[in-house]
Amino acid sequence: MSDIEPRWRTVCRELAFERASAEVRRALGLAPDAPIPFNDRWEHVQRVVQMALWLAGKCGADRDIVEAAAWLHDIRKSKPNHGKVGAAEAEKILQKTDFPAEKIVVVADAIARHVGLTRAPGATPLEPVECAVLWDADKLTKLGVGMVAHQLSTHQFHGMSLTARRKDMQNFMRTVLVKTVESMNTAPARQLAQVRYRAMAAFLDEWESEEKL
Repeated sequence: MSDIEPRWRTVCRELAFERASAEVRRALGLAPDAPIPFNDRWEHVQRVVQMALWLAGKCGADRDIVEAAAWLHDIRKSKPNHGKVGAAEAEKILQKTDFPAEKIVVVADAIARHVGLTRAPGATPLEPVECAVLWDADKLTKLGVGMVAHQLSTHQFHGMSLTARRKDMQNFMRTVLVKTVESMNTAPARQLAQVRYRAMAAFLDEWESEEKL
């Protein structure tokens, strides 16, 4: 088995980093040569790849499709309808690489359908399984103690007190993320989502209790 990395993986990873860096520079008004204090989009994309490959192993999904879709799922995040726009660009990108041609349409489909933090109650799992895996992997990164650390490092909380930040995250957790847990497509993702939600809730509750001393 060759240890040489396929060209498609290099292309996808490098493009994901480039787009993530450009996004944070725009958000913070940074010059092209200025250091980025925290590349939150890149951190997110790397975690999605990690979770997607883990879920692929649990669910029998095609690892090439899942990995390519995870690297490219947010390449057009700053655009309206970023899922569909990103899917169209991902298809063109992969066609110029050594990625298996017969798998490209599924990569694009997964990217186009990964958008949103919740799905309708009782909705059937996304198909094919690669679409379900990308959706779940993306949403799993929104849950857990690591998500709290991630969010606290982003510019959206600049100027807010610690109490205001904690309240904002608790409200989001209780009104949105609780539904995200229920929306998971696959059994492994649902189980992990429940564990991460409980850990996140416990962390924020402890934070709140410390403020009351």
